[in-house]
Amino acid sequence: MISRSERRASACDDAAVDDAPDVSRSIALAVVDDHPAIALAMQAAIGAEADAAGHGGTPRAPVRFVGSARTVAQALELLVRETDRPQVILCDIQLESGIDGLDVIEAAHEADARAIVLTSFDRSSLMRAAFDRGAAGFLDKKTDPAEILAAVRTVAEGGTAFSAATLDAARSAPRPPSGREIEVIREIQRGATSDEIGGRLGISTRTVESHLRRLFDRYGVVSRAELAVLAINESWVEASR
Repeated sequence: MISRSERRASACDDAAVDDAPDVSRSIALAVVDDHPAIALAMQAAIGAEADAAGHGGTPRAPVRFVGSARTVAQALELLVRETDRPQVILCDIQLESGIDGLDVIEAAHEADARAIVLTSFDRSSLMRAAFDRGAAGFLDKKTDPAEILAAVRTVAEGGTAFSAATLDAARSAPRPPSGREIEVIREIQRGATSDEIGGRLGISTRTVESHLRRLFDRYGVVSRAELAVLAINESWVEASR
């Protein structure tokens, strides 16, 4: 015969199981940003939601923080690991240099993860680039963390987190330079000649000039200086220090 105390203990165990987070229906979230404060803020927001749910808040799919990365290489490791692979990532456009966050967006798309750009750069060409690489959303870093988590849920369910204005801007914006073209622009910022650029990048002077002609035609600029200024204004490259 089961004693009264054993029945109480069993009931408590059942309650603990009921209150435990359902990992099978949770959303695995990772943050890719070179500033650790962003990941910390999202962890805090997830914790605040969990506390609110424990006090009778509206039930919804819990978001589970599964990791953070500060570089492209670290982000790629998150996307291919065996356990706790993120379903959704929040990723900045600029990580180590240039707009290399776009490489993470593309890798996430190929790994069947959903990516939301979370950035302070609101250039329309970056919105287009993110959209073209497979991003499912584009949010400003000033967005309230609760709204970001709402977007994470929307994206995890197959939706998108683009505003109408963002989509309009993405459709009409110029296509950003390729990775190689950005390398050429970065050398131009440093005042390098075509011969010097070719030597540093391991390409011929003719190839450098071909890149420049295409860039001039695409963006309607007439000089290297104008191209460098445009690249800085569009946040394709950082201003030289």
